[in-house]
Amino acid sequence: MAYSTNPNLPKARATAMKLLVREELPLQVVANRCGVHRTTIWRWKRKWDEINKYVQRDNPNRPNRSISSKNKLVACKWIIPTLVSRPHTSPRAIGEQIVSRILELRSRLRRCAEVIWHHLVYRDEINVSLSSVRRILRRHHCFDGARKKRVRADNPRRPRVTRPGELVQTDTIHLVDPFSGKRMYIYTVIDLYSRMAYAAVAKRVLPGLAAKTILEAQAAFGFSFDIVQSDNGLEFSRYFEQRLQAAGIKTRHSRLGRPNDNAHIERFNRTIQEECTGNYWRRSVPLPRLQKKINSYLDYYNNQRVHLGIQMRVPGGMLHRS
Repeated sequence: MAYSTNPNLPKARATAMKLLVREELPLQVVANRCGVHRTTIWRWKRKWDEINKYVQRDNPNRPNRSISSKNKLVACKWIIPTLVSRPHTSPRAIGEQIVSRILELRSRLRRCAEVIWHHLVYRDEINVSLSSVRRILRRHHCFDGARKKRVRADNPRRPRVTRPGELVQTDTIHLVDPFSGKRMYIYTVIDLYSRMAYAAVAKRVLPGLAAKTILEAQAAFGFSFDIVQSDNGLEFSRYFEQRLQAAGIKTRHSRLGRPNDNAHIERFNRTIQEECTGNYWRRSVPLPRLQKKINSYLDYYNNQRVHLGIQMRVPGGMLHRS
């Protein structure tokens, strides 16, 4: 990183050098006009001399001619770029042979930094840290283009919600039995305009079950869905999109690493866990009994529970309002 991030600083140095060299003003006068110390102007002058050291600015035939002549300064460069603050050398820097070996392994194996580090330490017996391998690969742009884009190219634009069903969010809650480690999943759906919610219990994470939950929620709400937004989980993969497109519903995905894009469904997931299901699952509780408990809570959530986000109304009342 540069020792200064001011983008106008190179131009200010050029102005100071023009006053000092071309106008031949005294050093202190130039420092006063530029608002810096005279030693700063002197350091800028040394850098300017280094940049223009191969430019001939004197005429042996006319040694008395002033150096500020325009013909002699026309080839000079005035912009003095800002240098980086990183030191040029370090006593603990990785050797060139190790750097070359890391880049060679990256080119041959096409694997991540962890695999390259393991190959160096346990096969080549080279003592180097994993962070150093990552830094070297990043410095040589080995990871450029390897990461997925945050926004999909075919993602439809997020609409400004003005009616029920215009934008619906969906997600999956993972509940774990603390004793056996078995998992149970709850597919959740919420309409952003009315805050109507729906949830279904399942034993597995499958795109077909996620699409089935969306269609069941559409039938339970009584209005059609235009766009369904989800995260980038495995249950919302291509088959999930195909099932919904066959039903006339568009799909869009949130950005990678941005859970706030699905803030409404994430808040509902927290609410249903705090007020209904809890944060854990007991294998002794059958899934039909849990689904019956969730259905009872959804009836309370959609028809009796007031929401701050819709001005202390209930979701069912928002349908009559629209």
